[in-house]
Amino acid sequence: MAASPSLLGAAVRHGLVPVADVRAGRVRVRPVSRSNAVHAVERAGVAVGFVKQPGTAARLDGDDTAAVEARILGAIAPLRLAPAPILQGGSGSVWMTALPGVELAGVVGGAILRPVAIDVGRALARLHRFPVAGSGLPEAATPWPLLDALPVSMEGGRVRPDTRVVLDRLADPAFRRAVDVARAQWRPTHLVHGDVAAGNVMVETSPAGGVRIALLDFELGGLGSPEHDLASAAAMFAALSPSGLDLAALCLESYWAACGPAELTPAWRCVRAVMTAWQVALGRGDAGAAEVARLLAVAEAAAAEVPS
Repeated sequence: MAASPSLLGAAVRHGLVPVADVRAGRVRVRPVSRSNAVHAVERAGVAVGFVKQPGTAARLDGDDTAAVEARILGAIAPLRLAPAPILQGGSGSVWMTALPGVELAGVVGGAILRPVAIDVGRALARLHRFPVAGSGLPEAATPWPLLDALPVSMEGGRVRPDTRVVLDRLADPAFRRAVDVARAQWRPTHLVHGDVAAGNVMVETSPAGGVRIALLDFELGGLGSPEHDLASAAAMFAALSPSGLDLAALCLESYWAACGPAELTPAWRCVRAVMTAWQVALGRGDAGAAEVARLLAVAEAAAAEVPS
């Protein structure tokens, strides 16, 4: 993994910052909290670009997440839905432009969240309708509940009681039926994001009240089934909805109005809730037990809707 001095040198070569500013101490490389190794290159305190390198989990699983993201960002650049890739030689990292705005996770208030939900629905429809025939895009990472065996990076969860509870529930017949249905539907048919979450959506607002969103972190993206993205978006906005405002419904309506090809199915709602339960258990441990139980109840209810 490249260290800060080499990243500064690369930032100069890519034209992000002048060497004089680096020498004067006006440029710094700041780590960003992500599952992979992400660093922001800042000039006078303002991010001018980001670089991502594979993290520990990706290396354990043998995934070249940087190469995947670079290929996807290059392909979808005309859509203007994501950071623009910065062309570079070599491998092992992906450089991209900095986007204005804040992460959706930090946005509050229905006045902004309402248009955000609508714009995310439209953005996903555009992404899912992206022509993929002959594109050479990689296949998306298969959601882990659909795999026959856990990824190497997740094996430790078998012995942790907080994450083990999620794996144990997957053995229930109703859960297995839902997972089997989702597995049968997982096909490399559309370009998908693979990890729609509040931390992966940037929200930019204008003084006139306009709202524009962009999608981050395509390392799990590629050719897959759009139902996974749609279930993730619906769950995300259900969690963000203030009282009296159904953001998930707004997102879904705008997605289908924009000719998005996916349906929101109980099998995929179950899979998404299980995946989120694992993330909460892994990140919060015993402190997240109540939320894990709630998410597993959501998954159970969705699984019960799957036809026998």
